[in-house]
Amino acid sequence: MKAIRYGLSLAAFAASGLGLPACGAPAERDSAIAERGAAPELVAARMPGQEAGLEGADAPEEAAADETETEADEPADAEAVSGEPAEEISVDGKDLPYKTWHHLTMPGETVTIEADAPVELVIDGETVGETAERHEWTAPDAPDTLEVRLVDGTGEAHEISLFVLAPLNGDTVMEGYRIGEYPQNAPEGLIRLTEDDMDTPVSPSFTIGQFICKQQPGHWPKFALVSGNLLLRLEAVLAELQEDALTDADSFFVMSGYRTPFYNTEIRSARLSRHMYGDAADIYPDVAGNDSVMDDLNGDGRITRADAEFLYDYAEDLFAAKNLPEGGIGAYDANAIHGPFVHIDGRGTRARWGRFGS
Repeated sequence: MKAIRYGLSLAAFAASGLGLPACGAPAERDSAIAERGAAPELVAARMPGQEAGLEGADAPEEAAADETETEADEPADAEAVSGEPAEEISVDGKDLPYKTWHHLTMPGETVTIEADAPVELVIDGETVGETAERHEWTAPDAPDTLEVRLVDGTGEAHEISLFVLAPLNGDTVMEGYRIGEYPQNAPEGLIRLTEDDMDTPVSPSFTIGQFICKQQPGHWPKFALVSGNLLLRLEAVLAELQEDALTDADSFFVMSGYRTPFYNTEIRSARLSRHMYGDAADIYPDVAGNDSVMDDLNGDGRITRADAEFLYDYAEDLFAAKNLPEGGIGAYDANAIHGPFVHIDGRGTRARWGRFGS
């Protein structure tokens, strides 16, 4: 095994130019799959005791081309064209669940990449070091968004969006962007984002731009977080819905993703909302009409709380059958501002609310 270590100061870095099988469907779902109805009617009735909000709600607080390359994917190093595939790759000890993923690191930290076969490390289009089964690379000293490709001997690549975080250091405002004060367990840093970063993938079906906070819409840079546990749960639900022909959406509409503590307070959400930690999203599929309203999932010809409860039950059954990170699910009705939706998070413990009987 060949091990390579790369150390880059900020100046050197700048000079270098690096710039799930389907689970069993319950009877209601089978009926919905078989009976796809006519164009649905939106029914936006508010449940007793439910208040209109600016956006999604939360669980109750207690539930809380390098010139040496001749083709884009062809490795430059001779060892990398041995034909040996890399099937298992980890970054800082965490296995990559998909060929498209993301990773968070702090400035100056060492990022360790390990594979079960030699891989070429390519950062922002530039090959770094030699092909090896293990790479150690030092992140730059300033926040950045980097495109990392790990190319194996067959030419197959794993693509990682590497976010070098901006240290939080207790700041309540970062470059003019209001953060506010975390009530507890403040993250070490946040992802710094420019307009050019919005299409950066964080998983096969989602980009970082889908999760940004809705505050200060014209202000750049923005700051955000997104967690792997949340994305694993979202990807699993989306894939299952596609498998059951309940949606042909490429992604979910994310009504609310990351929220700064400042914004979370402004909309009077739960004090310990998981949205502030980047592991919660209020979502729904929206293909029919592309009208920012949940599609008619249960096939009854209307869009109501019943569709949110259908998605809630669907996710509940899926999470019970799959080996996925634990987390929360909540169902919400439509109101005067938004249609019905489902909250999914990856908090690490089970939490359920908003479904009658939950």
